[in-house]
Amino acid sequence: MSIINEALKKTEESIQKNSLKETSGLNKKPRFNAYLFYILIFVIGLSLSSFIFVAINRKVEPPIAFQGPDKTIPTLGQKPEAAQTLPAVTLSPLPEVQDKPEKNFILNGIFFSDNDGYALVNNQIVREDDSVDGAKVEKITENTVELNNQGNIITLSTNR
Repeated sequence: MSIINEALKKTEESIQKNSLKETSGLNKKPRFNAYLFYILIFVIGLSLSSFIFVAINRKVEPPIAFQGPDKTIPTLGQKPEAAQTLPAVTLSPLPEVQDKPEKNFILNGIFFSDNDGYALVNNQIVREDDSVDGAKVEKITENTVELNNQGNIITLSTNR
């Protein structure tokens, strides 16, 4: 009986092995190739970027006005038969602009010491015949200072 038992056990084991191989073969899913997926994503991205690039750089032609009495619009690539002329426009000359902007002079104060008069103009202490910001101090009185700025006499006062 032991021989029969051994034969039965071997047969059962071989049946179990065969059934496991068959069931494991049925349960296996087909392996997905990751490289194919990455290549597909790359191609889609390349196509999409090319489409966007073309859309951004596309030249848009301005609309063409109706031509001729039949009111037809020429198709792309056709040139209008007669060129339209625009009315002449005359341009008036621009007003003369001074080369140098006029300088602003601010009188901050006037004071006297002995016989000399001093003025504080644009935060600079000046006497007669001195210059401040390109203008020569001509005369200093109790309430006014006269400056000669390129031939123009400018009078600054303390408003008293």
